[in-house]
Amino acid sequence: MTGMLGRLREYGLAVGANALCTAFCSAVSPFVALTDLVMVYLVGTLAVALRGRRGPAVFSSFLSVLCFNFFFVPPRFTFDVEHPQYVVTFLVMLAVALTISHLALRIRTQAEAAKSSELAAETERLRSSLLSAVSHELKTPLTAIIGSAGSLLQAPDAGGGHRRELLDNIREEAQRLARLVHNLIETTRFESGGVRLRKEPYPIEDVVGTALERLDKPLTGREVRTDLPEDLPLIPVDPVLMELVFVNLIENALRHAPESSAIEIAARQVGGRLEATVADRGPGLRTQPIERVFEKFYRAGPAPGGAGLGLAICKAVVEAHGGSIQAENRVDGGALFRLSLPLRGEP
Repeated sequence: MTGMLGRLREYGLAVGANALCTAFCSAVSPFVALTDLVMVYLVGTLAVALRGRRGPAVFSSFLSVLCFNFFFVPPRFTFDVEHPQYVVTFLVMLAVALTISHLALRIRTQAEAAKSSELAAETERLRSSLLSAVSHELKTPLTAIIGSAGSLLQAPDAGGGHRRELLDNIREEAQRLARLVHNLIETTRFESGGVRLRKEPYPIEDVVGTALERLDKPLTGREVRTDLPEDLPLIPVDPVLMELVFVNLIENALRHAPESSAIEIAARQVGGRLEATVADRGPGLRTQPIERVFEKFYRAGPAPGGAGLGLAICKAVVEAHGGSIQAENRVDGGALFRLSLPLRGEP
């Protein structure tokens, strides 16, 4: 009902604009040439096009021709045409009116699209600023919590049993939250263009080893199989960011794969690129299309933990290195993430 009233209001605006144009033309017609009155009606059509939709603008174009013919073209107050030349005037007037209305509507649409785009960009900027601020505010207390829990665990009077279990839980959960905060910080850095890679030739086995060391506690009791040949060449990477990629991929496998299954990490040279894979024996990727798993805040299943940022970070880091990352389902069950990184690059 509201939409119908809005459309009727726009057609009423077209009628009102032509009525005003007719009144103005009646007042000035003794002093100007007949063809000059056409410009007044074109201005009215332009005003309608800038305020309304295409329908009212086209309606105003035809109505302006009829009003001009009826009120000003001899014989007046009829739709008869005394001279055939006025037919050409009507056709030109109609064509110009329709063209003006089309261009005005196009300009209006582009202006609205630009405004929406600007609003979206501002919203994204504010969201990124908020994420960055919150992340940095959380980082300091988390560091203190982890450090305090570690000191208490190393103290001679740390105690046993229940107290040590609670301290272990505090440290483990604080470390998990710290990794989440780190992902938030890296996400905002990549979105704002504030990431500068510090590439250096680095062995892939050191990157994987550091990632496994960081996840030593969550990996307790879990089998990890690695296939990293000793003759693999060094790759030009930012070791800190690339380590983050493997941490997130391994954490993803930990969340989705059964505890009794192994996590498999492998790497090999394929031409001028190094290809690395992280695979598990979980339920696989049921998302369609599979590439959606790399979207920010997207979670493919009800697995505990995670905020849908880890895989998005992986994609951003790998692509910043000039590489690519793909997700696929394994034939015999489970998910596999495949990284491809160039073996040559500027340090």
